[in-house]
Amino acid sequence: MMDTAPKGDEVSRVDVQEVQVQGTMDQKRRDRVLAGTLISTHGFQHMYGEGFPVIMSAMYDSLGLVPIQVGIMSVVRNVVAGLATMGGGVLTDRMQHRRGVFLGLSLSLMGLGYMLVGVLPTYSLILLGLAFASTAGSLWHPIALGLLSQRFPERRGFMLSLHRAGGSVGSTVAPALVGLLLTGVIELPGERLVELFAPVTWQQVLQGAFPIAFLLGAVIWIMFWKVGEPEGPSRGTEQRSLGMVLRSLGEVVRQRGLLALLLVAGVRGMGDRTLLLFLIFYLTKDLGMSPFLAGIHLSLLNGMSILFGPTWGWLSDRWGRKPVILFIMVASATLTGLMIVFNQGIGLTTLIILMGALMYSVNSLVQAAAMDMAEGRHLEGSLIGLLWGNNAVFGSISPIIVGFLATAFGFGVIFPYATALYVVGILATLMLPATDTLPGAPAVK
Repeated sequence: MMDTAPKGDEVSRVDVQEVQVQGTMDQKRRDRVLAGTLISTHGFQHMYGEGFPVIMSAMYDSLGLVPIQVGIMSVVRNVVAGLATMGGGVLTDRMQHRRGVFLGLSLSLMGLGYMLVGVLPTYSLILLGLAFASTAGSLWHPIALGLLSQRFPERRGFMLSLHRAGGSVGSTVAPALVGLLLTGVIELPGERLVELFAPVTWQQVLQGAFPIAFLLGAVIWIMFWKVGEPEGPSRGTEQRSLGMVLRSLGEVVRQRGLLALLLVAGVRGMGDRTLLLFLIFYLTKDLGMSPFLAGIHLSLLNGMSILFGPTWGWLSDRWGRKPVILFIMVASATLTGLMIVFNQGIGLTTLIILMGALMYSVNSLVQAAAMDMAEGRHLEGSLIGLLWGNNAVFGSISPIIVGFLATAFGFGVIFPYATALYVVGILATLMLPATDTLPGAPAVK
């Protein structure tokens, strides 16, 4: 009778294969937990960022500010965040094994900074508190986006857009929630419906949010203590010298297409930030809306991106980054151009909803395209830092310009201003190379 039992070496190979399959399944489960946590927690991180314009509207009255001072506050937030992200991105690429710790610290210290804004008594000190909060919060994006890019290279555009959509959940909830807290009522135009509670001050809103931020930061720190340690062939890249990181980054910067990407991201960011910062002032000051109703409109602007942002990312993974970015740019210029004419009532509300389907998407697609160019170099954090620093340079002048224009012409000037920027963005997008010419980029299918 023939012996068909596997020999010892065959048994060993089978055992090794089973271990490898099990290890792959375990890694996929860990990656799903990581992605789910990063995407959902990003929503709370953005509650600070997108709820703050509503708070600024209350600060405008209580501190007796003028439009240019609002612009300066935005410049401080954006420039400090951009510069800190550049340094933080390089730091996290050097010390990839500490990224979980940095994530927890980022959220907790950001909450502490905004709490200080709610405590400090003068405008100049408030600017310092904003700088601290922006510095702490800036660490989040290079780490989170870098981890998602490394773990999901075949679905990079979709996952980065999904992370952005998670942030948009917070961006959607925060304006309406903050507006409700500041007024204590739910209302419609011209009619107060329900008085829920006594309104709170903007200082109390910022102070009350800190314990939640601190707790979430501590949970992330504990959960992902070792999450930054690369797996398999990536092991050994946990800590690199600064020179190694900068040399590798320099090679990517010299590649064709990156400068065009930086221009697209910068111009698009100027237009988006103009709408996100000054739309609340147009609605409350020029149209006379309550903080609650104005917050609802900002929530509509942010909310549509939850549904459409991942769709644009998914399409870019299949059709290429450039054609999707170009379509979004053309559609954005069209919608903001229509807002010049339909600048109130149901027409404006409808255009804001449609514009929400396009918000934030270009930024995620540019990030994905940049990481396509640096595939396998473990420079995700540095590239996100470069993009954020670039956006800070572009964005630093825009609020000041709009502040001066709004002083002379009213806050409605934001619509032609944003339209002009999006038209420039269209021209910049046409300068991008085709997606399949970018090293490491997904092929157009």
